[in-house]
Amino acid sequence: MSAVDQLVYAGEKGYYATQGRLGIPGGPLVTASQYTNTSDVALAQWTLASLGLLSAIIALAAVRPWGGLVPRPLLLLGLWGTVAPAAAGQFHVAREVLFGSGPGGWSAWAAVQGAAGLCLWLAMAWIFTRRRGQDTTAAVKTGRGTG
Repeated sequence: MSAVDQLVYAGEKGYYATQGRLGIPGGPLVTASQYTNTSDVALAQWTLASLGLLSAIIALAAVRPWGGLVPRPLLLLGLWGTVAPAAAGQFHVAREVLFGSGPGGWSAWAAVQGAAGLCLWLAMAWIFTRRRGQDTTAAVKTGRGTG
């Protein structure tokens, strides 16, 4: 589900990039000053679309057998490194919905969806961290080693 969520995000950002628009479908309207502060709108949106695609690949690597080809520290960095910007973005959306602190435009539904997506990502990162750590520990304890 986390990979699908990130693919949808990447698609939305790519769609807006092709139109030279900032924002995201279902999000608040973007002010003229935000366009003024962004030197290349399409590049900004394509960059975010690429990050969404990378996040989807990271999510899949955490649950697919081919993910074992990725060094564990790198995959953990990707999983946990994605949490920080996702949490910051979700905090921003929740603050606007709950306290009306900003231009507004985010719906309560967007806040719920974002919170659910963040919880799924956190659960995936936590389970991956615990599962792989236990697999390695079990292999060492049984004398099979890890390499």
